[in-house]
Amino acid sequence: MDYNIEYESIRRDFPLLRKKIYMNNGAIALTPLSTIKAITDFMLNCSEQGPTSESIEQYMISLTKQLRTHLSYLINCEPDEIIFTQSTTEGLNYISNGIQWKKGDFIIIRGGSNEHYANYMPWLHLSKRKGVKICELDIHENGYFDLGDLDRYLKTQTNTKLITLSHALYNNGAIMPVEEVGKIARENNILYCIDAAQTVGSIEVDVKKTHCDFMAFPGFKWICGPLGIGVFYCNRNSAEVLTPQNIGGESSAIMPNKEDIIYGPLPKRFESGFRNYPGIAGMESSLRYILRLGISNIRKKNIRVAQVIFDELAKIPAIKIHGPDDQNSRTSIVSFSSPKVDAKTIVDKLKNYEITLAQREIGYEMKVVRASPHFFNSEEEAENIVGHIRDELNNS
Repeated sequence: MDYNIEYESIRRDFPLLRKKIYMNNGAIALTPLSTIKAITDFMLNCSEQGPTSESIEQYMISLTKQLRTHLSYLINCEPDEIIFTQSTTEGLNYISNGIQWKKGDFIIIRGGSNEHYANYMPWLHLSKRKGVKICELDIHENGYFDLGDLDRYLKTQTNTKLITLSHALYNNGAIMPVEEVGKIARENNILYCIDAAQTVGSIEVDVKKTHCDFMAFPGFKWICGPLGIGVFYCNRNSAEVLTPQNIGGESSAIMPNKEDIIYGPLPKRFESGFRNYPGIAGMESSLRYILRLGISNIRKKNIRVAQVIFDELAKIPAIKIHGPDDQNSRTSIVSFSSPKVDAKTIVDKLKNYEITLAQREIGYEMKVVRASPHFFNSEEEAENIVGHIRDELNNS
């Protein structure tokens, strides 16, 4: 497809863009009209045919199968390795609560205070409840760490049970060496978990190349799906490691002795109760939308817009950009701060011009402004944003 030819029609699919510049897709992305229609159509069909009718039951089965198939294509896994959740956070809690931990087990995490809370709080909570120890890798300014440190640590600490890290950092967009970490984890027979909230839908993600056992991501960020639906990837060979925390008729069965239960196979093992079927209808529509555009095309477009922001901000002496300089080492997230004006003030001022960015933090202390453009944003919007930032700094 010719992405440039379709660009204006793409923007028409997102009505907010007629009146605002929206670059907070790293939090919640805009949803295309076709996705809204898919959710509405689902609810109308349920209303017209009856939510318990055989036709609706088959409709839900078909939608779920289609979405699993598209997701398995997106991250290169088997369809039954896809479990539907409500969020990244829920998926990560499947792991923290499902592994049979022993006191003294170790979890390795990349700089906990610099991880998103979704990939830090569950492990911190676990350490308080189970006596599990958290090892935080030393990180550099942009969030990276030395792979040699990780390798050396694993060779000396035999109680390590899990390595967990973000695929890309929510606060500066730095892409972590997930494939290299996966090789180290595999060589040392350590479970490996990835928080892919900031990558799936914006860059190529391949679970086979990462060698990860588990991965979690939402539908409402870079996939442009509705709120309240996410994905937990569980490698078939790792499923038995996790004890399901929610049990129901869909996920388990009672043994003939009527006392014991047996867990179902993937994905039912972790899907007790009804799923969010309107969300599944919406996410399936959004996923078809971005797959039609192509992840590589989306990546190219996102980086073009991000690079305009990066280059123009770099011309302003009172601005410090946080994150890697090399565009191949980051997502489309661009974060910055200024000693002249605090991050919250900049974000609030930009709202006066119908511009939506976000304030985020690096560690516990530093507040930054984050721009996170997606495929429907433009280079002109990027220039507009930086122009207003320059004016605000000049007037401060």
